[in-house]
Amino acid sequence: MIALFDIGSTLIDGPPYGPARRLAEMLGLEKPAVAELEGLLFRTPSESPEDLANHISKVLGVNALRAEEACLQLWNAQLEEAYVLPGALDTVSRIAKAGIQRAYLSNIWPPFYEHFRRSFLSEATNLQFLSFQMGRMKPDPEFFREALRQLAVPPEEVVMIGDTYKNDIRPAIELGMRTVWVLHRPEKERASLVDVMNRIAPQPDVTIGSIGDLRLEQLS
Repeated sequence: MIALFDIGSTLIDGPPYGPARRLAEMLGLEKPAVAELEGLLFRTPSESPEDLANHISKVLGVNALRAEEACLQLWNAQLEEAYVLPGALDTVSRIAKAGIQRAYLSNIWPPFYEHFRRSFLSEATNLQFLSFQMGRMKPDPEFFREALRQLAVPPEEVVMIGDTYKNDIRPAIELGMRTVWVLHRPEKERASLVDVMNRIAPQPDVTIGSIGDLRLEQLS
C-alpha cells in the first residue's frame, strides 16, 4: 500500500490567497488573467524568479522589468510565508515508521515546493509528481494515471490524501484509489461537502479534520 499525499494545504500551507491571484494584483492584471497565471506558475519548470518572469512577459505581454520585480518579490515571500501544518511532520513520520511507502502528487510551484523540501528532508527519495515538473495539473486524470504508472501498483493499493475534493479526492475515487479527505478548510469545500452529504458526489473512504488526525488503521 502507498500513501499518496497532496502537499499544498494538506502538509504545508500559506496565505489565504493563491500566488496567481497575488501576482495578478501586483502586475495590475484583470481577473481573467489569474487562470492563465496559475497555469504558468504551476506548469512551468522555472528555476528562478527571472526565469518565471521571462515566461510571463512572453505569454501575457507584461513589461519584462515589472514582471521580474513582481516575481522576485512573490517568490521570496512564498519561501518565508509557507508553514508546516500542525501534525503533518508527526503523521508522515508515523507512516514511515510503519513501513508504508509514501509518494507525493501536487499542484505546486517552485518556491512553495522548496519550503516542503526543506521541512520534509527525509521524503526527498520518495517519488514526487509535481505539476511544475510534469506540465500537468490536478484534476487532470492523466496526472494521476502517470503517477500510477510510475508507482507500478494497481489503484486499489494507493490511498490519496488531500484537502481538495475536486482536485484530490474525486479524480482518485474515479480511478479506483482509496481516499482520505483532509477537511481542514470546510469553508472552501462547501459546495463539494454538500454534494457528498447529499450523495450527488461519491464519498471518500475517510474524512478527517486535520492531517494530524490521521490514524494508521485508516489507511488499510
